[in-house]
Amino acid sequence: MWGLIITVFMLLYSLMCYYIGRRGWNTFVKTASRGTRILFVTGFCLLVLPFPLAEIGEDVLPPAVVPWLTILGGYTMVAVLYGCLLLLVLDVLRLIDRKAGFLPAAVKEHQKAPLIAAIVLFAVVVGTVVYGGLNARNPVVTKYEVTVNKDAGPFRELKVAMVSDIHFGPIIQVRRLERLHEIIRGIKPDIVLLAGDITDGSLPPGEAGKLAEALGRINVPYGVYAVPGNHDRDLRDHDSELMQKLNEAGIQVLKDRHVNVKGGFTLIGRDDPNRRSVPARMPLKDLMNGIDPSKPLILLDHQPIDLEESRAHGIDLQLSGHTHKGQIFPAGLITGMIYETDWGLLKKGSHHLIVSCGFGTWGPPLRIGNRPEVVQITMKFK
Repeated sequence: MWGLIITVFMLLYSLMCYYIGRRGWNTFVKTASRGTRILFVTGFCLLVLPFPLAEIGEDVLPPAVVPWLTILGGYTMVAVLYGCLLLLVLDVLRLIDRKAGFLPAAVKEHQKAPLIAAIVLFAVVVGTVVYGGLNARNPVVTKYEVTVNKDAGPFRELKVAMVSDIHFGPIIQVRRLERLHEIIRGIKPDIVLLAGDITDGSLPPGEAGKLAEALGRINVPYGVYAVPGNHDRDLRDHDSELMQKLNEAGIQVLKDRHVNVKGGFTLIGRDDPNRRSVPARMPLKDLMNGIDPSKPLILLDHQPIDLEESRAHGIDLQLSGHTHKGQIFPAGLITGMIYETDWGLLKKGSHHLIVSCGFGTWGPPLRIGNRPEVVQITMKFK
């Protein structure tokens, strides 16, 4: 399935590149000098090739080169996307003008109109991509308040910091986690919950220890808990290096397990449904065995799915990530159609769902149309 998705995307990417190249060639280069043609072809190759080279060369290029090529490929891929969209808008306006004639003749017939349009398009694309890169590196704190009408024993209020989709790997490395530490220290939470996709995939030898050491420096009164996400391949095996290192660092990974915290509330962690190993993800009704439903129930589930199941079993607060809110506009329009909510707070009856758009990035290291975040939740009890 994933191979099919990649194939379709690469086909679409090829069509976008062809469209941009053909439009540029016909407008500026077709009748130009040989030097101009060489310059155009060189610039076009630098724009369109880094992304496929990064995808194809991931397993054959030197390890030191791959992260830089991946970053460059992410930037140029998004530049191609926005360049293609803007060109389409311009071409649609031109087609409409042929029928409606709304553009002034002074604009259409101006000798430098194509050049000016190209400069404006280039500036908008570059500005958007630069903004997306800077935005992705500057997370914010998003605050919510939730009231649960249950007795939480010693707790009258609980402050939760929820972090999803760190995607630790070639692009998001230990130094980026320093900002996470700063934010969590500023929140001063009682408990920290990691809602999956802690990693971007399988980690090279030694990297699990670095990640666990960095996360292990989070010091909060009631501990740090995590669940696997679809990218957390190293958490599929109970005996993996990452699982062992996280346990040693005091971080509990809840894979279809629950814990009662100080007799006040129960934290339930679900395994990710996309995990390819067995056994499959446990049904929530089985996971609820032995849990006191009169106490507040917090469910940590990477993907914001199975919401009716969650509501039916009396879950008070479900915390999820996964969606990235599309990460790069207009992909958020798609995630908004896939999920009941792809970001923010959804309340139905006594059930609360909070979906984070994530701390890190997957694929292109950019965010456009949303902000990376750490979620702060203040829970108030009866």
